[in-house]
Amino acid sequence: MLGVSGGKDSMALADLLLKAGYNFSVAHCNFCLRKEEADLEEAFVVSYFQEKNIPVFSIRFNTQEHADANKQSIQMAARELRYNWFKELKTEHQFDYIVTAHHLNDNIETFFINVLRGAGINGLKGVPEKTETIVRPLLFASSEQIKEYITRNNLKYKEDSSNSEVKYLRNKLRHELVPLLKEINPKLEETFSKEFNYFREANNLIEETIAKEIENISSNTNNEVSYEIKKVLDSSHIGLLLHYILKQYSFDSSIETQVLEAIKAGQSGKLFMSKTHTCLVDRESIIIKENNNTNILLSYTIEKNTKSISEPLNLHFEIVDEAKIIVEDNLVCLDFEKLSFPLQIRKWQEGDSFQPLGMQGTKKLSDFFINQKYTLFQKEEQWLLTSKNEIVWIIGKRIDNRFKVTETTKQTLILKLNV
Repeated sequence: MLGVSGGKDSMALADLLLKAGYNFSVAHCNFCLRKEEADLEEAFVVSYFQEKNIPVFSIRFNTQEHADANKQSIQMAARELRYNWFKELKTEHQFDYIVTAHHLNDNIETFFINVLRGAGINGLKGVPEKTETIVRPLLFASSEQIKEYITRNNLKYKEDSSNSEVKYLRNKLRHELVPLLKEINPKLEETFSKEFNYFREANNLIEETIAKEIENISSNTNNEVSYEIKKVLDSSHIGLLLHYILKQYSFDSSIETQVLEAIKAGQSGKLFMSKTHTCLVDRESIIIKENNNTNILLSYTIEKNTKSISEPLNLHFEIVDEAKIIVEDNLVCLDFEKLSFPLQIRKWQEGDSFQPLGMQGTKKLSDFFINQKYTLFQKEEQWLLTSKNEIVWIIGKRIDNRFKVTETTKQTLILKLNV
């Protein structure tokens, strides 16, 4: 499936694919930003390829509305709409590839955009010629070469008037920076074509080296990934290492700087958010956790006749008519008569306290967390079993002394946590 705007680049690529005998369809996006001009481009593309018996898919987007709703630039909104639709078409019609007409000058402009936006070393290698689903066959060709091909073959095309407007960053680079650089180096495209190959090879080498280093300093626990701060600080390239750690979780460069400052200053408990993950700088580790967007209940009710539950934890309940103590991991025995039903399972709250097993006085739950070296994430994930809002069991950790089984216990409630 070939994406065709109707401009020189996509019409030249369409002609090349036709001459090479490829079986392809065409997809055209009307972003409804230039009124009559955009409609004429759509009509031109549809008519041109229908005459050649090539299937054409065309769609109209309210791009401005999408940009406003998602707080995006027009260019970013258009790109998102375009590629999402391309992927839908690929799936629906089982195309082998999505093909676009990006060329060498597009790649040079992308290079400078990435530099200006702080995309890191990965941004220097430019756009790849091929990914799993997208192929860009014209990345070797300059815009001048494409223009010559269009003229030589007398190909029809439509000029997008917005391409001449310098209010967009890409156009500003195209019309102002690149011509200035070509005055200094007339072979600018040839130079960049070679440099992109070097950048790609250098990037691959760096990624392989960093990946091995990250593997040696990281560990996975449940739904968290931890990175040892000491080993990060011992690295000879801390900033680069931290960049590769955080970029895989969608953190931008400004967050990288803040995380680096926090670990150097030993600021435990600092939290940073990306669209997909939360980063916690703890005492000894940088801990990354995927954001949980599901709406879980703040508390769950346990009735007297409950045998088992699966939410928020997998718990099994059994009542025996005797005083019984079983020592086993994730299993507790409680005095049934001391419990007031319904019980509740909830998260901890500021001010919570309990009487740890074997102690007479009470202890703040926050102090218990500190003694147990809980991370902020572990505090947030800890569930409590309560009776009349008194803590009965810090589930999986410690029961309250007031609810333990004694020699006077007549019935024992046995709770088994299945993990």
